[in-house]
Amino acid sequence: MLPNRSGSIPFFRLFGISVSIHWLWFVLVYIAVHFSQRYTVRTWALFEYLSLFAIVLLHEFGHALACRSVGGRADRIVLWPLGGVAFVQPPPRPGATLWSIAAGPLVNVLLIPVTFGAYAWASSTAGQQLSDDAVMFIRSVAAINLVLLVFNMLPIYPLDGGQIVQSILWFFIGRSRSLRVCAIVGMVVGATAGVAALFKNDIWMIVLAFFVVSRAWNGYKVARMMAAYEAHTGVRL
Repeated sequence: MLPNRSGSIPFFRLFGISVSIHWLWFVLVYIAVHFSQRYTVRTWALFEYLSLFAIVLLHEFGHALACRSVGGRADRIVLWPLGGVAFVQPPPRPGATLWSIAAGPLVNVLLIPVTFGAYAWASSTAGQQLSDDAVMFIRSVAAINLVLLVFNMLPIYPLDGGQIVQSILWFFIGRSRSLRVCAIVGMVVGATAGVAALFKNDIWMIVLAFFVVSRAWNGYKVARMMAAYEAHTGVRL
């Protein structure tokens, strides 16, 4: 369920990190703009989607640059319909992994005063010259950043919040056990959300639940392989 090079279009390279966009992003841009009814001028819908793109990209660069700062490897970011993925390989230490994961949401935290400050200005008398569409756009950008932060910080593996919990548990119960615990929780929560989404006919939530379950299942398999290696060699990972 992770995006790979198949279907991804190279976009640019910055700080030695290549950024690619999955072609489905462009499909969603068309749908978002064409069917938008929130703005009187549809161009603002395009600006909103590009802002989402920019916020996700900054989030992923947070992961990548933090990983590099602790001696890890991070050379690729892929943006796809469910967000973005920074392919990071931090050193196998809980602290390094924790920082590499936490730096992404930290970018969103730093954007909160910027985005809500802009909305406060737009809503004040100083921003009266702005159109209703412009004020709506600024409010939407602030909301998008906040929603992305809250969603990513849910303590559900493989979301950032779940990976942060796994990194913290790593200090106490080891890498394989912490990953196994968080992966099981992720599978249970994802499956429950998927069943609820089926009853509600919520296609987007079904896709998201499938993503969570598949990633959590992959994490569980990795944890089992780690545990088998530890049992065979006596070396704790």
